[in-house]
Amino acid sequence: MKKHTLYKIYYDENLVYLGRTNQPISTRLRGHFFDKPMHKKIDINQVTKIEISELKTEADMFIYEIYYINKLKPTLNRDDKSRSEVTINLPELKFEEFYPPRMEVWKKEVENREKQAIKWHQEQEEWAKRKRQARRSMSSDDYSNWLEIMEGVE
Repeated sequence: MKKHTLYKIYYDENLVYLGRTNQPISTRLRGHFFDKPMHKKIDINQVTKIEISELKTEADMFIYEIYYINKLKPTLNRDDKSRSEVTINLPELKFEEFYPPRMEVWKKEVENREKQAIKWHQEQEEWAKRKRQARRSMSSDDYSNWLEIMEGVE
């Protein structure tokens, strides 16, 4: 049976994102943490709490998502957020705290990806610096030859 889940993500005590999913909650959260398409990017290292509530129907899930986004105004939610206040009250849902079983593994994976990205950018900056230095110290022909050789090596 398909689950219809609303989830809240907090940084410290601040609700920053409210979402919905019919996927397993861990799959959906991983998409946020790894910046997958159609997922709002969430900084896994700032997450202090995740809460979930399962609803009986997909329609209920849709209604409550928009209701809570407009009632609670999570900072990272942009879609379906109105500037006006909610004037209706729905029965409150019970949310339970949820900790993804692979959260620590994901944190390490995100950290490794960030380190790789930093290293790649540093290498690109170093290569650009080397090219500028070579360009200043060589004739056009020598630079073209040097560049051809160096790009073949790397």
